[in-house]
Amino acid sequence: METEVKSIVIAESAEVLGPIEQRLNGLGLRPDRMIGVSFLPPDSLPHDLIFFAFSADRGEMKTLLARVRDRAQLVALVPPTTDLATMAFLIADRRCNHVLQSDDDLGLDRLATTAGKLLSGDIFGIEKHVPQAEEVKYFRLTNYHGRSEAIDRIVAFAEASKVRRTVRTTIAQVCEELLMNALYNAPVDEFGRSLFANVTPKDRLDLDSPRPVSIRYVSSKTHFGVAVRDRFGTLTKETVLRYIHKCLHSRQQIDGKTLGAGLGLYLVASRAREYVINIAPGVATEAIAVFSKRGGGMRSPGTLGVYVHPGAPVEAVSAA
Repeated sequence: METEVKSIVIAESAEVLGPIEQRLNGLGLRPDRMIGVSFLPPDSLPHDLIFFAFSADRGEMKTLLARVRDRAQLVALVPPTTDLATMAFLIADRRCNHVLQSDDDLGLDRLATTAGKLLSGDIFGIEKHVPQAEEVKYFRLTNYHGRSEAIDRIVAFAEASKVRRTVRTTIAQVCEELLMNALYNAPVDEFGRSLFANVTPKDRLDLDSPRPVSIRYVSSKTHFGVAVRDRFGTLTKETVLRYIHKCLHSRQQIDGKTLGAGLGLYLVASRAREYVINIAPGVATEAIAVFSKRGGGMRSPGTLGVYVHPGAPVEAVSAA
């Protein structure tokens, strides 16, 4: 069934544009096409969704953004060699909330997942980012002791799923940071004030979060994913970007303590293969991290994205 959302694919060559267009056709989109930003019309583009194959020339992005409407959404597809700093630069614009590495079929899979979530508004769920996965496992917790049990279960499951030892260590670190953020940074009172802002990290260990936190985890043949969800929905894209920028440009060594609570957000962005945040403002935040089971070096996540619900696919994220 075709959608009425008006979309366009922009790339520097037909060879790049063709596979993107074909994958979007499979989702019911019938995007317009354009070869090169130099052929953009002088007026604003009338499209709701814009898929742009970025070639690492920041001038191209500035030229395009000058013609993107405020309520439109831009999905940037970038080369596999793109570093985290460039991805953060792209996603800093409020109209660009999804940056995907375009490494052949895997990049097209990321594109299909992103477009599908934007079109449907169904944004939550780890299973969307780990296709062909086994059954999603679930654990619920309210305090530090539950965090420890959750991490032990996840690491044991990762080992049974043949995840490499070095990757299991990274998964444990990321889970610890995300769970602590969800337990003690997300909770706010009725006026939006942090409940634990004036409580020392040591004293927090004996306190329960007022609303439970859940963590879901799943394994496929090639990937392992975790999703931590709080019930406050206070995280914003600006917060994530601020901490990523702080960690990227800090002259201090990042040792797990130097940069405070925001380090957890940077750890995911720098170590996970995919980093996606789903937000229902005032209701829930879900942070998703996906890892390659075999590990391997990388300069940045294959996906860096923020989704906001509720709202029409082309309107919601502007509130992030």
